[in-house]
Amino acid sequence: MSILASAVSVLRCYSTSCSELTVTDVAHQLSLPKSNVSRLLRSMRSVGLLDSARDGRGYSPGIMLVGLGELAGAGHTLGVRAHAAVSRVSDQCGHAGFVSARVGRRMVGLTHHAGRNPLQVGVFMGGQPLYVDACATGRALLATLTDQAVRDVLDGQVSLATPQSPATVEELFARLVQVRQRGYAESHDEAGKGIGAVAVAVRDERTHEVLSFCITYPEATVDAAELRSITEALLQARSDIMRTPL
Repeated sequence: MSILASAVSVLRCYSTSCSELTVTDVAHQLSLPKSNVSRLLRSMRSVGLLDSARDGRGYSPGIMLVGLGELAGAGHTLGVRAHAAVSRVSDQCGHAGFVSARVGRRMVGLTHHAGRNPLQVGVFMGGQPLYVDACATGRALLATLTDQAVRDVLDGQVSLATPQSPATVEELFARLVQVRQRGYAESHDEAGKGIGAVAVAVRDERTHEVLSFCITYPEATVDAAELRSITEALLQARSDIMRTPL
């Protein structure tokens, strides 16, 4: 059995009535040696397909799967359009593009479009999710909510994830005002040192699903004119999606 097939078999062991499994549970269900299952589950956890269970003795579905499940639950339409849009912009500018969704207080990458530029930067799917208040994609999405809804998402506290992130809820709200005025969010040195990002959010008014998509770029190689061009392309892409009924 291939590694991919084995991973799929593991995921099929979960159900609505069984959200946490131990190595012993999986080994029993799949009739596999515990040593093989242990290595497989650790590998799946390392790429975001599984998380450690709350009691520390087993595994639960990973946050990336939760994000993908939300995309599937939205009927795919908004996600497909967002990915097509960010892919076009990525092809134009050469930098990597991402579509992300919020899961709790974190942003999870759903799709990734690699740019053609040799120097690629960004947080790829399966990597560490970003806090919603500490990245461009998150703030673009938060800007679509009311201030009270933002407080509810954050439980009244910002993450303080990086020195460049908002230090207080009030500072976050000030940034969100700017995002709403401009129509886009920016980040600098938050996804990683020397990494910049521009993001916009799109909303399906029927389902109230909100996704954000962004372009990430190495700040050392992108000047102000190129950044304006990227931003304008993202705003146009967002406008095209919102103008056409889903």
